[in-house]
Amino acid sequence: MPPPAARRIGRRGRISVVVVVVLLLLSAAYLTVTLRYELGPGNSWAHPQSFSDSSAGDIREYRYLAQPGRTIEYGFSIGNRGLVTVTLEGVVDQGGLEYSVDRVRMEPDVTRQGITGFHAVPFQPIDLRPDDQVFLWVTLRFPEGAQVSGPCAAFWFDTQSVRFTALGMPREQRVPIGHVIKVTTPDVDGQPCAAYR
Repeated sequence: MPPPAARRIGRRGRISVVVVVVLLLLSAAYLTVTLRYELGPGNSWAHPQSFSDSSAGDIREYRYLAQPGRTIEYGFSIGNRGLVTVTLEGVVDQGGLEYSVDRVRMEPDVTRQGITGFHAVPFQPIDLRPDDQVFLWVTLRFPEGAQVSGPCAAFWFDTQSVRFTALGMPREQRVPIGHVIKVTTPDVDGQPCAAYR
């Protein structure tokens, strides 16, 4: 039979091993949840002010004209379909030389107020509880002298990069916006190209 001091040391060693294993499991669970946590599209939609739009099945496409000195605005909702509250920190500006994010507004209470743009306020970080959503209006600016390709060029996107924090960990994700935004350059006369009308 081991002496009492040896038994105490053995018990402490086993408790230490159990504590370390529990801490490792908790850390792994935390990293798994935060690194895999994703936001998704909300269930609120708006009809952005575009020069034309079309549908192909469930997919709606809104077309805008890109000209130096002009802005375009489009809207989409972001939903938190996960199990923890996250903080939406902002929209990522991805335009580079062609365009930049001029401003972001939000309508946090789309369930009661609807989506009109009249209730939109300048964006500020907002907590999204599970099953909560916020509607964002993003304005892109095409600066004078922008490096927009020649006549009748186009680019499109159906996701928006956003920054958010989940359980204290900063994340960045491309969130589906629920429709396609197509931006086209005008023809040589400054009009929308026939192919995109």
